[in-house]
Parts: sequence; C-alpha cells; structure tokens
Amino acid sequence: MKKIIWILCFLFLVWCSQGDEFIPQENISETTQMKKIVALWDSLTAWYWVDIEQNYPSKLQNKLQENGYNYEIINAWISGDTSDGLVSRASLYLDQKPEIAILIIGWNDGLRGLSTTNLEENILEIIDMYEEAWVKVVLWGMDIPMNLWLTYRNDFRQVYKDVAEVRDKVEFFEFFLDWVAGKSDLNLPDMIHPNPAWYDIIVGNLYKFLEKNKIITK
Repeated sequence: MKKIIWILCFLFLVWCSQGDEFIPQENISETTQMKKIVALWDSLTAWYWVDIEQNYPSKLQNKLQENGYNYEIINAWISGDTSDGLVSRASLYLDQKPEIAILIIGWNDGLRGLSTTNLEENILEIIDMYEEAWVKVVLWGMDIPMNLWLTYRNDFRQVYKDVAEVRDKVEFFEFFLDWVAGKSDLNLPDMIHPNPAWYDIIVGNLYKFLEKNKIITK
C-alpha cells in the first residue's frame, strides 16, 4: 500500500511540473540586475526640506525607468561636503560597481573661498579613480554667487573647463545650475537649496544630456 502511495505522489509531482519552463539561474540575474549610476554631490543631491521622492536622484531614477532604462541611482551625498571630503570617500561607492558616475562638487569649496588649485586636483583624482574602474564620468560644472570677488569666481569656473580639457573622456556640461540658479520660485527661502520644481528642471536637463550623448543604454 505504501508503495502505491509513493508511486501516486511521484506521478502527481511529474504532472504538476508539466509546462514549467526551466530558466537558468544566470539568466534570471541578467534580466533582473539593474545597472547603477552613482550621484556624487553635497546637500543639493539630498532632500533638504523636501520629501526624499522629490530629490534629483529619485526623480532621475524614475524618469530613466519610465523610459525603459534599467538604472538604479546611488545617492552619494553629504551635506556641506567639499571636494576634500568627497575625494576621501569617493572610492567607497566603487564596491557597488556603478557604470556611470555623475560628479558635481565644489559649491562649498567656492562659498568658503578654498583653493581652486586644490579643487581641481581633487576632481582630477576622483575622475581618475572612477575611470580606472571603467566607470563613465559625467562632470557638471559649478558657479558661485556673483557677489563674491570676480577674480576668484573666474578662477573657480575655469577649474571645470580645465579638467574637461585634460580628461577628454569625461562627458562635460558647463554649468549644472543653469536655468535654476538665483530664481526665487525654484529655490527654498534660503535661495541655496532647491524646491521640487528645481529638481524637475535639473532632471529634465540631465536626462536629455545623458540620452543625447548616449551615456545611458537600454
């Protein structure tokens, strides 16, 4: 009797398995694994006084996925960070094996009047670090308020152009805050940190840049 029961159980299991498609484990990982972009920045990358879903990495990830790009955005921010701070922690995110790094840094260097030479050296070091790991780097230039002294401001802006010239594999956009800087309807009352509308514009510009230059792939 027991033998008959075991035979019936076996036949039932065989019947249940009919039509099931075998999918190799490696194919499962290939279809579900998301490519990664690391967003290197300071508090402007965060969600200062706005919901986390409203910051630029979250909005960019949603926009990419809505348009068929399978990317996850790693939000690598620290509020008040300078290029010295970023260069000391940038290697930590390489463990997550990003394909693209969006590098925006220097705002706090400029507001504090720190050395533009040091800023340039730090940016170059971060770029070299990521390019050696076969990560595509997107560098977005920065500017500082017009009320700071002119010579320093000119030197500051020139840093990004010089870096882009000597690291020609880098994708360069001259001024990240174009269209949003200094506009009261796009900034919080401190006129430094962005509101959700600010993020919408930045994400739209960044998405167009990434797609136009074929930095992102499907």
